[in-house]
Amino acid sequence: MRFDPFREIEELTQRMDRAFGNGIAAQTARLAPPVDVHEDEGGLELTLDLPGVQPADIQIEAENQTLTVQAKRNYTRGEGRTAHRVERAYGTFSRTFSVPAKYDLTKVEAEFDHGTLTLRVPRSEAAQKRTVQVRTGGQLSAPKTVDAAQTTPATSDTPATETQNAEVSQGA
Repeated sequence: MRFDPFREIEELTQRMDRAFGNGIAAQTARLAPPVDVHEDEGGLELTLDLPGVQPADIQIEAENQTLTVQAKRNYTRGEGRTAHRVERAYGTFSRTFSVPAKYDLTKVEAEFDHGTLTLRVPRSEAAQKRTVQVRTGGQLSAPKTVDAAQTTPATSDTPATETQNAEVSQGA
């Protein structure tokens, strides 16, 4: 088994918590669910694992280029039951993500399914790809895509420069 200093530190922290009686309270402070963040041309997608959390106990706030997710997982101990070990994290957590300005936080969508919260943050309109028309000879013409292998013969009526308009994409 390889030496993992982070695991050793975590185990030491857990032993200290148990020794000083901070069992459940200390685990509550460390409750931070794992998250996956993906990006594509449509925007960002954040996926958080929230097992045991009820949808009513999830709060999502989006403002000032930050996205905050808060959730609560309650611990219930039945009457007449003794807890010999409580390792799962309970309580409230808050996780904040900085979101670049090219994403529109006013259009965040959230979906909660089988303990997985998925947040979708679309790109803002200003950051969307768009087509720019190119003027040739002072005239605005419809954009066309020209294949580099394709040759267009010039006629006496139409100069070669006007038949080879190109589509220009401006990326975000």
